Amino acid sequence: MLGGSRNTICLVVLGLVLCGCTAPAAANVNMSALCLMVTDGLYVASETDCSSYYLCEGAVATLQTCGSGQYFDKNTQLCNTASQVSCSIGSSATPCAGKAVGTFAPTNNSCTDYYYCGASGAQRSSCPNGENFNPNTMSCVWPSQYPCTTVTASDGVSAVSLNLCQMIKDGVYFGSSDSCTAWNYCNNNTLVTGTCPNSMDFNVAKGICDYAVDTTCSQVTYDQSLSTTGAGKCGTVGETKNATACNQFYLCQSSGVYTLQTCSQSGYYYDTISKICVPRMSARNQCDRCVGTTKTFVNAYSATSCSDYLYCVNGVQRGAEQQCPSGYYFNEDMGDCVIVDPDYACCTPSNATSSTTTS
Repeated sequence: MLGGSRNTICLVVLGLVLCGCTAPAAANVNMSALCLMVTDGLYVASETDCSSYYLCEGAVATLQTCGSGQYFDKNTQLCNTASQVSCSIGSSATPCAGKAVGTFAPTNNSCTDYYYCGASGAQRSSCPNGENFNPNTMSCVWPSQYPCTTVTASDGVSAVSLNLCQMIKDGVYFGSSDSCTAWNYCNNNTLVTGTCPNSMDFNVAKGICDYAVDTTCSQVTYDQSLSTTGAGKCGTVGETKNATACNQFYLCQSSGVYTLQTCSQSGYYYDTISKICVPRMSARNQCDRCVGTTKTFVNAYSATSCSDYLYCVNGVQRGAEQQCPSGYYFNEDMGDCVIVDPDYACCTPSNATSSTTTS
Protein backbone atom coordinates (compact mmCIF):
# COMPACT_ATOMS: atom_id res chain seq x y z
CA MET A 1 0.00 0.00 0.00
CA LEU A 2 1.34 3.42 -0.94
CA GLY A 3 0.86 6.31 1.41
CA GLY A 4 2.48 9.44 2.76
CA SER A 5 2.34 13.19 3.13
CA ARG A 6 3.54 16.01 0.89
CA ASN A 7 7.05 15.86 2.33
CA THR A 8 7.62 12.15 2.83
CA ILE A 9 6.44 9.33 0.57
CA CYS A 10 6.20 6.05 2.43
CA LEU A 11 5.60 2.40 1.67
CA VAL A 12 3.78 0.42 4.35
CA VAL A 13 4.85 -3.23 4.36
CA LEU A 14 4.18 -5.75 7.14
CA GLY A 15 3.40 -2.95 9.56
CA LEU A 16 6.63 -1.02 8.87
CA VAL A 17 6.62 2.49 7.43
CA LEU A 18 9.52 2.71 4.99
CA CYS A 19 10.28 6.32 3.97
CA GLY A 20 12.42 7.29 1.00
CA CYS A 21 16.08 8.10 1.62
CA THR A 22 17.84 6.92 -1.50
CA ALA A 23 21.04 8.37 -2.91
CA PRO A 24 23.05 8.33 -6.12
CA ALA A 25 25.85 5.92 -6.73
CA ALA A 26 28.43 8.57 -7.57
CA ALA A 27 29.94 10.10 -4.42
CA ASN A 28 31.49 13.20 -5.94
CA VAL A 29 29.42 16.02 -4.48
CA ASN A 30 31.30 19.14 -3.40
CA MET A 31 29.57 19.69 -0.07
CA SER A 32 31.06 23.17 0.43
CA ALA A 33 29.56 24.27 -2.89
CA LEU A 34 26.24 22.60 -2.06
CA CYS A 35 26.03 24.43 1.27
CA LEU A 36 26.36 27.76 -0.54
CA MET A 37 23.08 26.94 -2.31
CA VAL A 38 20.98 26.49 0.86
CA THR A 39 20.10 28.63 3.87
CA ASP A 40 22.38 28.52 6.88
CA GLY A 41 21.35 25.97 9.49
CA LEU A 42 19.85 23.47 7.04
CA TYR A 43 20.83 19.83 7.36
CA VAL A 44 21.47 17.98 4.08
CA ALA A 45 21.76 14.24 3.69
CA SER A 46 25.06 12.55 2.87
CA GLU A 47 25.37 11.07 -0.61
CA THR A 48 27.42 8.13 0.66
CA ASP A 49 26.06 7.08 4.05
CA CYS A 50 22.45 7.00 5.26
CA SER A 51 23.49 7.48 8.88
CA SER A 52 25.45 10.68 8.13
CA TYR A 53 24.41 14.21 7.22
CA TYR A 54 25.84 17.74 7.09
CA LEU A 55 25.10 21.03 8.82
CA CYS A 56 25.47 23.86 6.31
CA GLU A 57 26.76 27.27 7.42
CA GLY A 58 28.07 29.38 4.57
CA ALA A 59 30.60 27.35 2.60
CA VAL A 60 31.24 25.11 5.62
CA ALA A 61 29.70 21.63 5.67
CA THR A 62 30.06 20.03 9.11
CA LEU A 63 29.66 16.25 9.13
CA GLN A 64 27.16 14.86 11.65
CA THR A 65 26.39 11.22 12.47
CA CYS A 66 23.21 9.59 13.73
CA GLY A 67 23.26 7.27 16.72
CA SER A 68 23.70 3.54 16.42
CA GLY A 69 20.88 1.91 14.44
CA GLN A 70 19.58 5.22 13.07
CA TYR A 71 19.37 6.84 9.63
CA PHE A 72 18.97 10.52 8.76
CA ASP A 73 15.62 11.70 7.33
CA LYS A 74 16.26 14.88 5.34
CA ASN A 75 12.58 15.92 5.36
CA THR A 76 12.08 15.76 9.13
CA GLN A 77 15.69 16.93 9.63
CA LEU A 78 16.06 14.26 12.30
CA CYS A 79 17.65 10.87 12.79
CA ASN A 80 15.17 8.03 12.94
CA THR A 81 15.24 4.29 13.60
CA ALA A 82 16.84 2.62 10.58
CA SER A 83 13.85 0.32 10.10
CA GLN A 84 11.70 3.40 9.54
CA VAL A 85 13.93 4.81 6.78
CA SER A 86 14.60 3.05 3.48
CA CYS A 87 18.19 3.42 2.27
CA SER A 88 19.70 2.07 -0.94
CA ILE A 89 23.25 3.35 -0.67
CA GLY A 90 25.80 0.67 -1.36
CA SER A 91 26.73 -1.94 -3.89
CA SER A 92 24.17 -3.29 -6.36
CA ALA A 93 25.42 -6.74 -5.35
CA THR A 94 23.32 -6.48 -2.18
CA PRO A 95 20.55 -3.98 -3.01
CA CYS A 96 18.02 -5.65 -0.72
CA ALA A 97 20.22 -5.86 2.36
CA GLY A 98 18.15 -4.91 5.40
CA LYS A 99 14.93 -4.63 3.38
CA ALA A 100 11.71 -6.47 4.06
CA VAL A 101 10.47 -9.14 1.65
CA GLY A 102 8.05 -7.60 -0.83
CA THR A 103 9.73 -4.20 -1.01
CA PHE A 104 11.68 -2.64 -3.86
CA ALA A 105 15.07 -0.99 -4.35
CA PRO A 106 16.46 1.24 -7.12
CA THR A 107 19.55 0.44 -9.15
CA ASN A 108 22.57 2.72 -9.14
CA ASN A 109 23.19 2.56 -12.89
CA SER A 110 19.77 2.68 -14.56
CA CYS A 111 16.79 5.03 -14.37
CA THR A 112 14.33 2.41 -15.63
CA ASP A 113 15.46 -0.67 -13.70
CA TYR A 114 14.66 -1.69 -10.14
CA TYR A 115 15.04 -4.64 -7.77
CA TYR A 116 12.21 -6.63 -6.23
CA CYS A 117 13.27 -7.92 -2.82
CA GLY A 118 11.81 -11.40 -2.74
CA ALA A 119 12.25 -14.31 -0.35
CA SER A 120 15.03 -15.70 -2.56
CA GLY A 121 16.87 -12.38 -2.88
CA ALA A 122 17.01 -9.43 -5.27
CA GLN A 123 15.39 -9.83 -8.68
CA ARG A 124 16.16 -7.13 -11.26
CA SER A 125 13.42 -5.92 -13.56
CA SER A 126 12.60 -2.93 -15.79
CA CYS A 127 9.74 -0.45 -15.96
CA PRO A 128 7.62 -0.71 -19.13
CA ASN A 129 6.96 1.88 -21.85
CA GLY A 130 10.05 4.00 -21.16
CA GLU A 131 8.99 4.81 -17.60
CA ASN A 132 11.43 5.64 -14.79
CA PHE A 133 11.54 3.92 -11.43
CA ASN A 134 10.77 6.41 -8.67
CA PRO A 135 12.61 5.27 -5.51
CA ASN A 136 10.43 7.50 -3.34
CA THR A 137 7.04 6.09 -4.36
CA MET A 138 8.56 2.69 -5.18
CA SER A 139 6.75 2.65 -8.51
CA CYS A 140 7.21 3.15 -12.25
CA VAL A 141 6.19 6.62 -13.40
CA TRP A 142 6.46 8.78 -16.51
CA PRO A 143 9.82 10.60 -16.89
CA SER A 144 7.98 13.92 -16.46
CA GLN A 145 6.92 12.75 -12.99
CA TYR A 146 10.41 11.66 -11.96
CA PRO A 147 13.21 13.06 -14.19
CA CYS A 148 16.31 10.90 -14.20
CA THR A 149 19.47 10.71 -16.31
CA THR A 150 22.55 8.52 -16.35
CA VAL A 151 26.17 9.50 -16.93
CA THR A 152 29.11 7.41 -18.10
CA ALA A 153 32.46 7.88 -16.40
CA SER A 154 35.82 7.72 -18.16
CA ASP A 155 36.14 4.06 -17.13
CA GLY A 156 32.92 3.25 -18.97
CA VAL A 157 30.86 2.68 -15.82
CA SER A 158 27.36 4.16 -15.90
CA ALA A 159 25.71 5.76 -12.89
CA VAL A 160 22.45 7.52 -12.13
CA SER A 161 23.04 11.27 -12.05
CA LEU A 162 22.74 13.06 -8.75
CA ASN A 163 19.26 14.15 -7.76
CA LEU A 164 19.74 17.11 -5.42
CA CYS A 165 16.35 16.40 -3.91
CA GLN A 166 17.67 13.15 -2.45
CA MET A 167 19.82 15.34 -0.20
CA ILE A 168 17.83 18.56 0.31
CA LYS A 169 14.58 18.86 2.24
CA ASP A 170 11.29 19.00 0.32
CA GLY A 171 9.51 22.35 0.31
CA VAL A 172 12.67 24.46 0.64
CA TYR A 173 13.70 26.95 -2.04
CA PHE A 174 17.45 26.94 -2.72
CA GLY A 175 19.89 28.49 -5.16
CA SER A 176 21.53 27.33 -8.37
CA SER A 177 25.21 26.60 -8.88
CA ASP A 178 24.88 27.94 -12.43
CA SER A 179 22.98 31.23 -12.15
CA CYS A 180 22.34 34.08 -9.72
CA THR A 181 18.76 34.44 -10.93
CA ALA A 182 17.75 30.75 -10.87
CA TRP A 183 16.09 28.91 -7.99
CA ASN A 184 15.34 25.27 -7.19
CA TYR A 185 12.62 23.56 -5.21
CA CYS A 186 11.97 19.94 -4.27
CA ASN A 187 8.46 18.54 -4.52
CA ASN A 188 8.19 14.91 -3.42
CA ASN A 189 11.93 14.50 -4.15
CA THR A 190 11.49 15.82 -7.70
CA LEU A 191 13.44 18.94 -8.67
CA VAL A 192 11.49 21.99 -9.84
CA THR A 193 13.49 24.91 -11.25
CA GLY A 194 12.66 28.51 -12.14
CA THR A 195 14.07 31.99 -12.70
CA CYS A 196 13.48 35.19 -10.74
CA PRO A 197 11.53 37.91 -12.62
CA ASN A 198 12.47 41.53 -13.37
CA SER A 199 16.26 41.01 -13.28
CA MET A 200 16.11 39.97 -9.63
CA ASP A 201 18.59 37.56 -8.06
CA PHE A 202 17.75 34.62 -5.83
CA ASN A 203 18.61 35.46 -2.22
CA VAL A 204 19.77 32.19 -0.65
CA ALA A 205 19.75 33.57 2.90
CA LYS A 206 16.07 34.58 2.62
CA GLY A 207 14.97 31.87 0.19
CA ILE A 208 13.25 34.41 -2.07
CA CYS A 209 13.84 36.47 -5.21
CA ASP A 210 15.31 39.81 -4.18
CA TYR A 211 16.84 42.96 -5.62
CA ALA A 212 20.40 42.35 -6.81
CA VAL A 213 21.76 45.17 -4.62
CA ASP A 214 20.42 43.38 -1.54
CA THR A 215 21.72 39.95 -2.54
CA THR A 216 25.13 38.35 -2.27
CA CYS A 217 25.36 35.86 -5.13
CA SER A 218 27.83 33.38 -3.64
CA GLN A 219 26.01 30.21 -4.71
CA VAL A 220 27.26 30.24 -8.32
CA THR A 221 30.24 27.86 -8.38
CA TYR A 222 29.68 26.16 -11.76
CA ASP A 223 30.33 22.91 -9.95
CA GLN A 224 29.50 20.14 -12.43
CA SER A 225 28.41 17.74 -9.69
CA LEU A 226 25.63 20.20 -8.76
CA SER A 227 24.75 21.62 -12.16
CA THR A 228 21.13 21.34 -13.29
CA THR A 229 21.60 23.27 -16.57
CA GLY A 230 24.95 22.11 -17.93
CA ALA A 231 26.52 25.52 -17.36
CA GLY A 232 30.21 25.90 -16.72
CA LYS A 233 31.39 25.13 -20.25
CA CYS A 234 34.77 26.56 -21.24
CA GLY A 235 36.75 26.99 -24.44
CA THR A 236 40.48 27.24 -23.74
CA VAL A 237 42.13 24.33 -21.93
CA GLY A 238 44.15 25.54 -18.96
CA GLU A 239 42.39 28.88 -18.53
CA THR A 240 41.33 29.74 -14.98
CA LYS A 241 38.77 31.97 -13.29
CA ASN A 242 37.88 32.77 -9.72
CA ALA A 243 35.43 30.67 -7.72
CA THR A 244 33.28 31.66 -4.73
CA ALA A 245 35.75 30.61 -2.05
CA CYS A 246 38.89 32.76 -1.99
CA ASN A 247 41.20 29.75 -1.94
CA GLN A 248 39.58 28.05 -4.93
CA PHE A 249 39.42 28.62 -8.68
CA TYR A 250 38.09 26.97 -11.84
CA LEU A 251 40.36 25.25 -14.33
CA CYS A 252 39.24 24.54 -17.90
CA GLN A 253 39.76 20.86 -18.64
CA SER A 254 40.17 19.07 -21.97
CA SER A 255 36.58 17.84 -21.53
CA GLY A 256 35.42 21.42 -22.14
CA VAL A 257 34.09 22.09 -18.64
CA TYR A 258 35.45 23.96 -15.63
CA THR A 259 36.48 21.91 -12.62
CA LEU A 260 36.90 23.33 -9.14
CA GLN A 261 40.47 23.47 -7.83
CA THR A 262 41.88 24.49 -4.44
CA CYS A 263 45.12 26.40 -3.90
CA SER A 264 47.72 23.82 -2.91
CA GLN A 265 49.28 25.89 -0.13
CA SER A 266 47.53 26.78 3.11
CA GLY A 267 46.95 30.51 3.51
CA TYR A 268 46.92 31.18 -0.25
CA TYR A 269 44.10 32.78 -2.27
CA TYR A 270 43.45 32.91 -5.99
CA ASP A 271 44.47 36.27 -7.47
CA THR A 272 42.14 37.46 -10.25
CA ILE A 273 44.83 39.65 -11.85
CA SER A 274 47.81 37.28 -12.08
CA LYS A 275 45.50 34.22 -12.34
CA ILE A 276 47.58 32.25 -9.82
CA CYS A 277 47.44 31.47 -6.10
CA VAL A 278 49.29 34.01 -3.95
CA PRO A 279 49.68 34.71 -0.21
CA ARG A 280 46.32 35.69 1.27
CA MET A 281 47.03 39.39 1.88
CA SER A 282 48.27 39.86 -1.69
CA ALA A 283 45.22 38.39 -3.40
CA ARG A 284 43.07 40.79 -5.39
CA ASN A 285 39.83 38.88 -5.23
CA GLN A 286 36.32 40.07 -4.31
CA CYS A 287 35.42 37.14 -2.11
CA ASP A 288 34.67 36.17 1.50
CA ARG A 289 38.05 36.82 3.15
CA CYS A 290 37.06 34.99 6.34
CA VAL A 291 37.76 31.70 4.54
CA GLY A 292 40.93 29.99 5.76
CA THR A 293 41.70 32.35 8.64
CA THR A 294 41.35 32.02 12.40
CA LYS A 295 41.17 35.79 12.92
CA THR A 296 37.99 37.35 14.27
CA PHE A 297 38.26 40.57 12.23
CA VAL A 298 39.80 40.79 8.75
CA ASN A 299 40.03 43.39 6.01
CA ALA A 300 37.28 43.26 3.43
CA TYR A 301 38.13 43.40 -0.26
CA SER A 302 38.07 46.91 -1.72
CA ALA A 303 39.30 48.60 -4.88
CA THR A 304 39.79 51.94 -3.12
CA SER A 305 40.86 51.75 0.52
CA CYS A 306 41.34 49.49 3.54
CA SER A 307 38.63 51.07 5.67
CA ASP A 308 36.18 48.13 5.59
CA TYR A 309 36.41 44.91 7.59
CA LEU A 310 34.55 41.65 8.24
CA TYR A 311 33.55 39.79 11.39
CA CYS A 312 34.50 36.10 11.19
CA VAL A 313 33.55 33.07 13.28
CA ASN A 314 35.51 29.87 12.60
CA GLY A 315 36.35 31.02 9.10
CA VAL A 316 32.76 32.04 8.23
CA GLN A 317 31.64 35.64 7.67
CA ARG A 318 28.95 36.85 10.07
CA GLY A 319 26.87 39.89 9.24
CA ALA A 320 27.54 42.65 6.74
CA GLU A 321 30.78 44.53 6.13
CA GLN A 322 31.70 47.07 8.80
CA GLN A 323 33.50 50.38 8.27
CA CYS A 324 36.06 52.24 10.35
CA PRO A 325 35.30 55.89 11.30
CA SER A 326 36.12 58.52 8.68
CA GLY A 327 39.88 58.96 8.27
CA TYR A 328 40.69 55.57 9.82
CA TYR A 329 41.74 52.30 8.18
CA PHE A 330 41.44 48.72 9.34
CA ASN A 331 44.65 46.83 10.00
CA GLU A 332 43.90 43.13 10.49
CA ASP A 333 47.41 42.42 11.80
CA MET A 334 46.60 44.78 14.67
CA GLY A 335 42.89 43.89 14.73
CA ASP A 336 41.85 47.54 14.98
CA CYS A 337 41.05 50.74 13.11
CA VAL A 338 44.18 52.91 12.78
CA ILE A 339 45.16 56.24 11.26
CA VAL A 340 47.80 54.87 8.86
CA ASP A 341 46.51 53.04 5.76
CA PRO A 342 48.19 49.59 5.76
CA ASP A 343 48.00 49.48 1.93
CA TYR A 344 47.28 45.77 1.76
CA ALA A 345 47.01 44.54 -1.83
CA CYS A 346 43.63 42.98 -1.05
CA CYS A 347 42.04 46.35 -0.30
CA THR A 348 44.14 48.83 -2.31
CA PRO A 349 44.92 46.83 -5.45
CA SER A 350 45.77 49.98 -7.43
CA ASN A 351 48.74 50.54 -5.10
CA ALA A 352 49.88 46.91 -5.06
CA THR A 353 52.95 45.57 -6.77
CA SER A 354 52.63 42.49 -8.92
CA SER A 355 51.55 39.40 -7.02
CA THR A 356 54.08 36.71 -6.38
CA THR A 357 54.66 33.14 -6.07
CA THR A 358 53.04 29.94 -7.02
CA SER A 359 50.23 28.52 -9.07
